[in-house]
Parts: sequence; structure tokens; C-alpha cells
Amino acid sequence: MKREKKRGVPVASGPAGFLSFFLSFALIAFLGGPAYPLAVGAALLVHEAAHFMTAGALGVPLSSVRIGAWGARTAFDYSAVSAGREIAVLVSGPAASIAAAFAVIKTPLTDVPGGVYFVLSSFALGAVNLLPVRGLDGGAILSAAVGRFVLPDRAWRICRAVSRTFAFLFWGLAAAAQAAGFSWSLLLLSLYFLVRAW
Repeated sequence: MKREKKRGVPVASGPAGFLSFFLSFALIAFLGGPAYPLAVGAALLVHEAAHFMTAGALGVPLSSVRIGAWGARTAFDYSAVSAGREIAVLVSGPAASIAAAFAVIKTPLTDVPGGVYFVLSSFALGAVNLLPVRGLDGGAILSAAVGRFVLPDRAWRICRAVSRTFAFLFWGLAAAAQAAGFSWSLLLLSLYFLVRAW
């Protein structure tokens, strides 16, 4: 994938990243209507902006920005900062997402097209990202916390085991929910977790 440097930060600019990003939002628009991708985009923006602002306030440097099917993802260089600062940056995204959902839910913004989608997307983005699965904020939080007490190799094995166990449990619950007639989205999310956990 081709990478460009913008203000010293690598930005993923390969056609596959941008194509998957736009295709995922086109699918969201097809399934939920034209207001839905705007609401999801706003929820993603709040989440990533919280990571970015917290990192800036704590002096954690931004290392890269990646664009793909799941939106934009910021990555930070935690090598020279404490585990406490790393965890604060990681928690800030999900916390901002959940706070934004609760802030908007009791306002007239829910009557605006896409307002309810923003609330649901923000809450889901915050809650899902707190799960202890590799590739999510929760998995990175677990890794940073465990890494404070054990050597890196052991921390990696512990986090991998927790991530895989949780992914399998979530898959089982999602399969049971699907059998009971719930949405396919939980089952698809559980498959994503299984891929990330491996």
C-alpha cells in the first residue's frame, strides 16, 4: 500500500483502503438510507477526535492514520509514555462515543434525519470498542494493563488467550441470537472478532 507523509504522519492512501472505505459507506447508505452514513461518519469522527485530543493533551505523538472499511483509525506512539497515559488515550474514544450518545439522546437532535442513527452508532462504537478483543481499544487497554505486571511475551500470550476466549463466547451468543431470529449484524460482528482474535 502506498503511503504519503503529511506533516510527519504517515497516512494510508492506497486505493484498496479508500475503496473499501467508500464501499462500506455506500453499503451503509443502501441499508439505512442517506442519513445513516452521515450519522455513522459523525460517530466515528467523535470517537477518533477524542483519541487525538487526549493524546495531544498527554503528549503522546500520533504515528499514523489509516483509512479502510471500518473508517479512519489513528495510531499513536506509546513507546516513550507510561501505561497510564496509553490507557487514558485508549479509553477516551469509547468514553466520548458513549457520552455523545447519552448527550444527544434527550435532545431535539434525535428528530433530525440520522439523529437516532448517531445515538445508536455512537453507543455501539463505544461499547464494542471496550471489548477485550485484539484490534479494538479494549484489547489494547488489556494489553497495556497486563504489560505493567508481566514480561511482554507473557502479556502477549495472556491477551491473546483472553481475546480468543471472548471472541468464541461472543460468537456463541451471536449464533444463538441469530437462531432466535435476531439481526445478522451480531453474527457478522462475531466473525470479525474471531478474525481479529487470531
